[in-house]
Amino acid sequence: MCGAGPTRFEIMGMRLNRTQGLQPKQVSGIAVSIKKCRKCGLIFADPQPIPASLDDHYGTAEGYWNSEYFAEDPSYFVNEIAEAKRLLAPRPCVRALDVGAGIGKAMKAMSAAGFDTYGIEPSEAFRAKAISHTGIPGDRISLATVEQAEFAQSSFDFISFGAVLEHLYSPSLALERALGWLQPGGIIQLEVPSSRHLVARCINLFYRLRGTNFVTNTSPMHNPFHLYEFGLRSFEDHGRRAGYEVAQHAYLVCAISHFPKFLHQALDWYMQRTQTGMQLAVYLRRTDGILMRTTAPESRSIGPFEP
Repeated sequence: MCGAGPTRFEIMGMRLNRTQGLQPKQVSGIAVSIKKCRKCGLIFADPQPIPASLDDHYGTAEGYWNSEYFAEDPSYFVNEIAEAKRLLAPRPCVRALDVGAGIGKAMKAMSAAGFDTYGIEPSEAFRAKAISHTGIPGDRISLATVEQAEFAQSSFDFISFGAVLEHLYSPSLALERALGWLQPGGIIQLEVPSSRHLVARCINLFYRLRGTNFVTNTSPMHNPFHLYEFGLRSFEDHGRRAGYEVAQHAYLVCAISHFPKFLHQALDWYMQRTQTGMQLAVYLRRTDGILMRTTAPESRSIGPFEP
């Protein structure tokens, strides 16, 4: 993301292929090392575990589909739509693309807001559920990875990655490819796990005090299959090379876990003040003179689904 060389990383510790609990040394499993970029704060697994197929991760509903997942929420994606409208120059119609459409909730919200909306969803099970659950026409949702999808250059005003970029093996290449589909001045919206998360740092400290070298960052081999945690500088540095700027960002506290409930209010206040919440929401604006990745290099895979 930032262009740092291989010597600019530090090893944080090890991550198991399952929930580690409070005593990871007593849990059996396979572990990979977790590294952090000293320049931009990007956290990632090395080596990256690559599944044989998409279905190994997302082919079943287990761990994803429950009654809450399908609950109707009138406020879903409303703030993101409002921010996109604020950042975009006035235009008669916003043409939007949702990368990783899931069951179509963001597509449905954008369509309701008057956007001309399309989507990409690499999981056949999720795409089918999006069509049946939201009523979005099937020709509006491409069954493809970012690498496989084909759109004309400068087709969209707004592209949403939602909670997607942390699942992709080459987030920088995915962003470069999406920039080729974006109009000059267009906006890319994404929400990713933050490498500044206070709770994760507290858990890592707890592990150290117990004499282990485990960390809680990422989950490359189990649900929710997060491969990266991002620092804001990851996007600032990559943007200077790829041709975009950070137009807006915010750190979101989200859910607080592993702490007693009576501490949640104080932790929420502290994380808001120190920008150490769980999620980083970023809006990127395409600038002129960009390096547009309209086709993916054959030697590297963008999607998390090809071996």
